[in-house]
Amino acid sequence: MEPWNDWVPGVLNKVQVKQLCEEGLITVESPIDSALDESSMDLSLASDAFRMVRGSVKPSAMRPYGWFLKKKELAEKQDPNADGVYTLRARNTYVFKLRERLERKLAGIGIHGQATAKSTVGRVDVLVRLIVDGMDTYECFDPTGLATQSGDMYLEITPITFSVAVKQGTRLSQLRLFYGHPKSAEMSGEQLINTIFHGSDKRDGSLTVSLENTIIGGLRTAAFCAKSSESQSVIPLWVGERKPEPQMHWRFSESDPTNRLEIQAENFYILRSKETISVPKGIAIYCRASDETIGEMRIHYAGFVHPLFGLRRKDGKKGTPLIFEVRGHQVNVSLADGERMANLTFYRMSQDAIGDSDPTEYEDQTLQLSKLFDKWPEKLKRISADGTVEAV
Repeated sequence: MEPWNDWVPGVLNKVQVKQLCEEGLITVESPIDSALDESSMDLSLASDAFRMVRGSVKPSAMRPYGWFLKKKELAEKQDPNADGVYTLRARNTYVFKLRERLERKLAGIGIHGQATAKSTVGRVDVLVRLIVDGMDTYECFDPTGLATQSGDMYLEITPITFSVAVKQGTRLSQLRLFYGHPKSAEMSGEQLINTIFHGSDKRDGSLTVSLENTIIGGLRTAAFCAKSSESQSVIPLWVGERKPEPQMHWRFSESDPTNRLEIQAENFYILRSKETISVPKGIAIYCRASDETIGEMRIHYAGFVHPLFGLRRKDGKKGTPLIFEVRGHQVNVSLADGERMANLTFYRMSQDAIGDSDPTEYEDQTLQLSKLFDKWPEKLKRISADGTVEAV
C-alpha cells in the first residue's frame, strides 16, 4: 500500500519525506537522514557549476534550465580548484545543478514544494533561489509544472557583501514538501497565536524589530553590520575546523537613546525580533516580509521555522526570537524599535514532527551571526566611530 494514501494534507515530516525517497520519487545521492529537518530536506550542490555572464536568467516553464546553461553568451562553465572548492565572487551570480531530483510521479500524488535559503547562508548576505524544471518562478514547484519536465533542480547563488567558497555537497537551500496545496494547510486563530507567542496580547502573526541594545564582549549593540568585501578573505559556506573571526567581517551598530537605528544605504544588517516564539510539533511556519521594501530598505531572511523551535532551549526558557536580514538601498533609513517587519504563515503538519533531531545552534539565539563564524571574544573594544571593534 502506498503510504501517502493515509496522509492528511499538510507539511511532510522527516519520516514522510524519507518514504518518498525510498519509493524512488525523490532521487538523492547521499544518506538522506542527515539532510532531513523536522519539516524540510536540505538540497546539496553537484559539480556542474556556471557563472551567469549577464546576470540572473529567470526560469522558464517552456524550456529545461540546462538549455540556458549551454548558451555561452549566458553561462560560463566553472571549474573547482585542486581541493574541489569553487570561489564565488561578490556581486556575481552563479548556478549549480543539485544532486537531488524530483520524479514526475510526485505530481500524480499532489506533492507541492516551497524552498528557501538556509538561515546559515542568509546571514552571510548570500541570496539563494531554487530553480525546478517545469516552473517559471523561483523557490517552488507544483504538480502541473513538475509533470512537464525532467525534475532536475538548480540553485542560483549570488553573494552580495562577501566572496564565498562552496564545494560539491554543500547545503545552501532547504525544500519543504506539502501533501496537497499549501493554501489548504494554512491555519489561523487566536488560540494558535496565543500558543506560539506564549499567551501574549498579539492578535496576528506579525513580528517587529527589537532595537534595544544588548551587551556583547562588554560593548553595546542593537545590530551587526557587515563590513565591505574589499580585502576580505573568502568565507567558506560550510563549518570548518577554523571559523572566521567575527570582528574581521562585522561591526557593531548601536541604537540611539530613543531606540532608533540608522540603516545606511547599501549596508547589510543582522537584527532580531522583539517577539519570541515557540512552535508546537504539529505546526510549521513560513516567515515572510510584511512588505519586501519598507522605505528604502529590503528585508530578506531564511523563511522556514520548524516544529519545536523555541521549545528546546538549554536554559529551559520558552521562546526564541527570529533573525532579520536587512539591506539598505539608495538612501539612509531611520528604523524605529517595534517597527513591523514580517508576517508568519502557519501550516498544519501532515503528521506531527518526530522530535528526534538535536536542537540547532540557533535555538538559544538572541542577536546572533551565522554559525559559520567563530564566537565573539569575551572582551572587545570599539576602535572607531562607525562601530568597528577588535578583541582586547
